[in-house]
Amino acid sequence: MTAPSVTPEAFLKQLSGWARGTMIESHGTRFVSVGSGRAVAELDFRPSLAQLTGRFHAGAIIALADETATCAAMWEINPSGTFRPELFPLTLQLSVNLIRNTDRGTLTAEAQIVHRGRTTLVVEVLVFDDQRRLIAKLAATQLAPAASPADARSREE
Repeated sequence: MTAPSVTPEAFLKQLSGWARGTMIESHGTRFVSVGSGRAVAELDFRPSLAQLTGRFHAGAIIALADETATCAAMWEINPSGTFRPELFPLTLQLSVNLIRNTDRGTLTAEAQIVHRGRTTLVVEVLVFDDQRRLIAKLAATQLAPAASPADARSREE
């Protein structure tokens, strides 16, 4: 039997719990919203996320974008509110354009699923600074494990 679907807010609360003790928690990603084919997350600047010139490290920007893409894909594949490793959307490929950088404020990543195939999802993520300037654009190709037929039926009901 499939666990019942939960509200987006309950899903995000569960996701924050699953992230405890992971890199997601250690660098401070906050998942703000999730819904049909999309997700939003934030990351506050702090010196431990900086590269040598004092601006956000590219790895921190890319991690935020990848985590946001994964959140959107998780909701799309399994919005049940239960963690099922066999349905986790593994990132297969990332393509990133780093446009500009900043040394303050909060980055906001906005993910949108742009393609859903039989075995993969493509998620586009835009990362903005506090002034809504584009910081980075990322495309993530993710493995989209198929739910069992029973799972598919329960989502259609």
